[in-house]
Amino acid sequence: MPTKTVIRWRSVAALGAAFICSNAGTGPVFAATSGARESCERLAGLKIEAGAISLPTSGAEVTDATFMEAGRADNSNGEFCQVRGAINPVDEKAPKILWQVNLPTHWNRKALQMGGGGYNGSIPETLTKPTLGLDNVPTPLAQGYITFASDSGHQAPNADDASFGMNDEAMLNYGFMHIKKTLDVAQYLSQSRYGSTPRRVYFSGGSTGGREGLTAAMRWPEAYDGILTNYPTASFVGLRLWGAALARAVYDDNSAGWIPPGLVNRIAADAITACDALDGAADGLVSNPEACRGRADAFIEGLRCKNGETGHPEHCLTTAQIERTINVYHNGYSLPYKLADGINDYQGYNSLEGITMQLGSQAAYREPPVSGPNAHHSSRAYEFMQSFVARRGDFSLLNFDIRNPGALKDRIVHLSEQIGATKSDWEAFRARGGKIIWVQGNDDPSVSPYVNANLYKSVVAKMGEEKVDGFMRFYLVPGLAHGGGKFSPTWDNLTALDNWVENGVPPAAPIVVDATKTATKGRTRPLCEYPTWPKYKGSGDINSASSFSCASE
Repeated sequence: MPTKTVIRWRSVAALGAAFICSNAGTGPVFAATSGARESCERLAGLKIEAGAISLPTSGAEVTDATFMEAGRADNSNGEFCQVRGAINPVDEKAPKILWQVNLPTHWNRKALQMGGGGYNGSIPETLTKPTLGLDNVPTPLAQGYITFASDSGHQAPNADDASFGMNDEAMLNYGFMHIKKTLDVAQYLSQSRYGSTPRRVYFSGGSTGGREGLTAAMRWPEAYDGILTNYPTASFVGLRLWGAALARAVYDDNSAGWIPPGLVNRIAADAITACDALDGAADGLVSNPEACRGRADAFIEGLRCKNGETGHPEHCLTTAQIERTINVYHNGYSLPYKLADGINDYQGYNSLEGITMQLGSQAAYREPPVSGPNAHHSSRAYEFMQSFVARRGDFSLLNFDIRNPGALKDRIVHLSEQIGATKSDWEAFRARGGKIIWVQGNDDPSVSPYVNANLYKSVVAKMGEEKVDGFMRFYLVPGLAHGGGKFSPTWDNLTALDNWVENGVPPAAPIVVDATKTATKGRTRPLCEYPTWPKYKGSGDINSASSFSCASE
């Protein structure tokens, strides 16, 4: 059952005279413009009791409420009240959750929560388009949505800092709790300003924000109506273990598995050359990676060092580089124990199908490893293992075996249950009418497209294709990396989600526009439902979606 919001009626009464609410129950709510500034500024200093938040806190407060006029050069969102504040922890040693809620004067009775990125640590942007949304469409706030987000429960100078994981409450806030706590605050402020809570709540995010969106629907299916999830780190712990496995593959035996940047770039370039036209169009995109993947063994054998060559030559691969690094990157790993939801593996990447492996610029390993000089995923794995798992300063990644983690195994399994969105049974969310639009890039170097495709397939296996088709769409996009890439699809995804939720109309053959800042910016492609992919029809402009159809072979 939905959590009942506790309202401090004295505060509402002080604000209520300034607002006019629609009697229809589904139409827009208009805050009276004449009193909008005063009523907005009165929110400053508002206290929200702990009972109004459904998860453990010590309450929350508004620290700032700023009235934003329409027509200002720095405001394309119409008239709104920008409210900022903090949710106080139970543990006095834990950081606060900082948040921002934007309350439009002309409200459409809906709300959109924005997700973060990496390890978070700052409030994500709440005033612009949704992740992968079109630039030429009015922002959600300008359309009348309440928009809101939080820093996930800690403050950090960059999204790479995982040190907050040493504190249990901060770690749980990051894992899942901040999502609902922030929603509860947004609903409280909505009740205060408009006299009602949103009739629809949506979530949009990519990477960590994509995981947060799936987590929202998974843990609180009664509270969310629709999710836009893009390249989510759904198997979060699985990904971090993959980074730890990569570290051993690359850096064991004096970095015998390290591949120099020149050879890494050559592998990616040669793969594009060999596989680009497998979809019928030489357009710089590998749209049919499965066909390309079938050539991988022969491709690698062609690069194997011959005639006794050793070391790290720029023109061939040693046995150690192939059997360790290429194997982990391309094939992933399996474990002799199970993580949450029975998962015991993490599939590899399209490293031989056109993406560049992130192995760092130097062979020498640092402790702690640093992304850039060292492999990116190994650096992220170290941060996770040190602060979330081992919780000690002397942890060594090169002394850790993911298959035999010893005393750390129970902790790893427990964390996979706290941080991640790998469940296959979404019946509660489906039954109440919730919808999910899930986009994943084939060229993603951060989240394996095969991992998320397998998660989607597990949902189909559990629930059946007909049920899944009624509430979830999964798209694999050629050229899309972890945002950006060779093809960065943009479309009016929030309108598509809202239309599906409100009117039961699912996305039908959406056309996406490439936002990549290259000569091909503006080209279009069909967004093909998995397992289909865009195939060139054999004639027509290769930059036009009309020249492609969604094919399975």
